[in-house]
Amino acid sequence: MESPASKPSSLDDNLTLPEYAQNLLPEAELPTLYLISFGHSPPLKPAPQLKFDVRSLPNPPKHIRDAHNGTSKRLQEWMQTDAKFLARRDAIKEEIEEAMTGITAAQEKRCILKLGLRNGGTTSGDVAGKHVEVEEEDAAPKGDEEGSSSESMNGDTVSSRDQITMLRVGVYCAMGKHRSVAMVEELARLPWPGWRVQVEHRDISKKRGAGKKSGNASRGSRGGTMPSQFGDDSG
Repeated sequence: MESPASKPSSLDDNLTLPEYAQNLLPEAELPTLYLISFGHSPPLKPAPQLKFDVRSLPNPPKHIRDAHNGTSKRLQEWMQTDAKFLARRDAIKEEIEEAMTGITAAQEKRCILKLGLRNGGTTSGDVAGKHVEVEEEDAAPKGDEEGSSSESMNGDTVSSRDQITMLRVGVYCAMGKHRSVAMVEELARLPWPGWRVQVEHRDISKKRGAGKKSGNASRGSRGGTMPSQFGDDSG
């Protein structure tokens, strides 16, 4: 007699991919959520698909800013006690999820298109017993008006392939060392099923009056914290 544990459930049946989808699975690439903190000047290049200004959020007290940056647990705990910070985090999360939905749909269409080409160039009709229709469309998230362009101000561009395999999200404050960094760290800890997460803090090591030089501290979402002790800033 088959035990309940070994008997396939209806849920298992629902989670089983069709054979044609399983054949594509080894070649599938997980899309990347690229979270970047930075100071409001100079602008981020190439422009992110989504950009969020957190300068309206309360700044931590000076004694905390002087001793810690946004990767510090002490500073993050202070930010997390503020209702405006948490509300802003949730609003940003919703916009990111909406953009992810569009990118995921575009990836599925690319897989179907690739499958159709392997089956004699068919992109519409019956493919492995499935009737599919493929329509080409721009999958890049709209974001806000300023950050939606795939071409940056200095001519750098984001390829169309990158636009459907990567979602670049910029979060900025005054200096790019405290509020924006803490927000990016908070977003990186959230669950993003089916997505890889990478984090960059562009200006975390930038000194006041340093011009366009920046720290460019980049890591994966589960990387360690970075050394702090930055004293003369208001970001």
